[in-house]
Amino acid sequence: MPSYALPPLNALRAFEAAARHSSFKAAAAELYVTPTAISHQVRQLEAYLGVRVLDRTPRSVSLTPAGAELYEAVAAGFTDISRVVSRLRQGPTPVTLTLSATPGFLSQWLVPRLDGVRRLLPDIELRLHAGDAPVVLKAGEVDVAIRYGKGPFLGAAATALKRDAFAPVCSPSLKLSRASDLRRAKLIHIDGQRVPRPPTTWARWCAEAGVTGVNTEAGVRFTDSLHAVQSALAGQGVAIVSLLLVADALAAGLLVQPFAKVLRGETYHFVCAPSLSTRADVVALREWFQRNLITPPQEAELSQDATSAGPPRR
Repeated sequence: MPSYALPPLNALRAFEAAARHSSFKAAAAELYVTPTAISHQVRQLEAYLGVRVLDRTPRSVSLTPAGAELYEAVAAGFTDISRVVSRLRQGPTPVTLTLSATPGFLSQWLVPRLDGVRRLLPDIELRLHAGDAPVVLKAGEVDVAIRYGKGPFLGAAATALKRDAFAPVCSPSLKLSRASDLRRAKLIHIDGQRVPRPPTTWARWCAEAGVTGVNTEAGVRFTDSLHAVQSALAGQGVAIVSLLLVADALAAGLLVQPFAKVLRGETYHFVCAPSLSTRADVVALREWFQRNLITPPQEAELSQDATSAGPPRR
């Protein structure tokens, strides 16, 4: 074991404080002792070293050349010790897990369910990254993502979760129930959709539902599904949106799906960096998504190949 030739710690503390403040009185106030005690500790240190470390005057103290050399080492040592002690008292640094998804998925589906993730992974600090463009998955940067599309996803380990479905939704205050009601309703459009393909436009929905006499180009246009949903919630019109992302609003009666016809969307996938595919927290999160990414009741219409534009079956 190493043997350290060190003077008493209290003497070093008194010296460091007196040198930093250039005052025995200020050092005494910081260490909750008397100025006489500080002076005594400094004299003890000088006796141990055999050199003078502080020059005293009636008003202040100053470092001698030997004291300046000692102060530099003592101050650095105390700083390092303080930094480590602070870190240890705070406990271990939490493990972080960064998840990327589209703004719509995060705000409309995941954020309302975050308490479930926290209960599942109480020791994990989950960070959310919102963006429409796919990000490069790399451990320590963006670890996992919810991606939407057909796949495969290059450079990622992917697990299919749920197939999406789109249908018209609106506020119940609009009282829509028949296809002919669309002729008097304001249509809400979402422009610039990259997925699914073909896009879920009003022209496509009306063609597949066999609905005629509707001006499918009229209405208000957004470039973001979040704004389209907000507009529908406010009773400003009818929007064709992902039934998964508005499942909570439908369940709460804030929105209704007045017509049974749905359009097929793409599939949500859980993807991660290949090096993380077997890590315990990533596996737990993937299984949580598999359990909780519930198929909306309306998606059952897909398997029945519904062609009616009438009210959906309950």
